[in-house]
Amino acid sequence: MLKKLLIVILAISAGITYWYYSDNVDNSFENGIVYYNDKNYTKAIQIFEKDSNNANSQYQLGMMYYNGIGVTKDVAKASLWYHRAAARDIADAQNMLGIMYKNGEGVVQDWERAEQWFLDASSRGHIIAQSNLGELYLIDEAKNLLKAEKWNRQAASLGNSKAQYNLGLMYETGQGVIQNLKVALLWYKKSAAQKNAQAQTGLGKLYYEGKGVELNLDQAFQWYKKAAINEGAKSQFYLGTMYYQGQVVEQNFETAIVWFQKAADHNYLPAQNALGSMYLSGTGVEQEFKQAILWFTKASEQNYAKAQLNLGMMYENGQGVEQNTVKAVEWYRKAAQANLAEAQFKLGLMYYDGLGLPQDFAEATVWFKHAAEQGHKKAQNNLGLMYYEGDGVTQDFTKAAEWYEKAAEQGNVDAQVNLAIMYKKGQGVTQDLSKAEEWLIEAVEQGDEYAQDELDELDKLQE
Repeated sequence: MLKKLLIVILAISAGITYWYYSDNVDNSFENGIVYYNDKNYTKAIQIFEKDSNNANSQYQLGMMYYNGIGVTKDVAKASLWYHRAAARDIADAQNMLGIMYKNGEGVVQDWERAEQWFLDASSRGHIIAQSNLGELYLIDEAKNLLKAEKWNRQAASLGNSKAQYNLGLMYETGQGVIQNLKVALLWYKKSAAQKNAQAQTGLGKLYYEGKGVELNLDQAFQWYKKAAINEGAKSQFYLGTMYYQGQVVEQNFETAIVWFQKAADHNYLPAQNALGSMYLSGTGVEQEFKQAILWFTKASEQNYAKAQLNLGMMYENGQGVEQNTVKAVEWYRKAAQANLAEAQFKLGLMYYDGLGLPQDFAEATVWFKHAAEQGHKKAQNNLGLMYYEGDGVTQDFTKAAEWYEKAAEQGNVDAQVNLAIMYKKGQGVTQDLSKAEEWLIEAVEQGDEYAQDELDELDKLQE
């Protein structure tokens, strides 16, 4: 009797065990993956949620919420699931949390925590995390460039294309390693062979500039084209530039526009500015100021200084928008504060003429000087004029002559004439009619009529 009872208990236990196991299989991670692979995402989500104590299911839920697969994209929920899986040592989840903390997706941006999650995943042999860690150290140089080199090299040696590119970049720029363009070329080629667009672009740049290799525009074009087809925005822009300039290929503005547009659609700011310029001038497209304004604005709002300068000029000239010198000043100032010499010169002019703001010679002088110190020849001439006239600064003929000479040596006609007059009068320099004549001849050869009149007068004095 006791033996029979034991058999019954064992049978009941077996039945309960079988029932539990059967239900667990129906809602297991593996079963969810089957539905996921069949693209029945709704059912897959249901199974993963029922199996949410499983670390792999937690990771899968994080991935689906992160990418919006079968559910509305929700990076905050993705973060919650990734955290659960990461706490149970799922390296993929740890790597994803590193990415999210680095970019501030679904969590408050925190590079310290990003570093820790990448380290956790890297210590488990996660090659992509090792690459991400190397890149994080490379971006945040304060961390340690030696660490950047260590992790990029480790991932690169294991075949990770992004790490190979970053290691090549370090050798090209000399960050954390002794600069070696030939070694950079080697790593770029390894990465480019895996169709890494950044590495293909890097190779194109080396061939274009003749760095580490013999200058070869045809090779540059070929690598840029490969990267451009591979959705590399920078190469799309470079390729468009080569078509625009007619380098290696026949000059073709229409094709340049096509590549600029592709890069601009990828939010590459120089391409957006280039598109704006082409619509402004009507090069390769019908001239359309509104389109120019649109592209300049897109890039300007993302702090691209050259676009801010162009947008300022359109507001100043009333092209595509109602003329507005106040707006022009606003955009010039943004670009000038980004140290763009032409914008500094423009802002100086606005202060000098009192356009869009009160006239202020002292402020004009400040901005002319900023631009002049960067070699802007018009600003150098204008700064010379401010010192000559004593506008906004104490009058100083010596400094006036110095700035005129800098601009004159760069071929600025006004500065050549101004400097000639100072040599003629002996202002700020020792009087020297021969030098005055030399500078006037330089200006005359550029077709300056006033210089010709001055030269004729000088000839009379020397008779």
